[in-house]
Amino acid sequence: MKVELNIEGLLKEKDMRLSDLEKLVSLSYQQLWNIKEGRTTKVSFETIGELLKGFKCKPNDLFKITK
Repeated sequence: MKVELNIEGLLKEKDMRLSDLEKLVSLSYQQLWNIKEGRTTKVSFETIGELLKGFKCKPNDLFKITK
């Protein structure tokens, strides 16, 4: 089982770009890009909170579980 962050899906769903999200959260564009591209292996609760705030979504929307 693999747990991923559904950044790409939420960006499409909310009709946002990464730069739009950057303006809503206290994370840099580079941090967001690394998370979106799966180049980040560990994400803090603080970062998860920022993403939830920026997307105005629930944890179930943010996480994607695959086999």
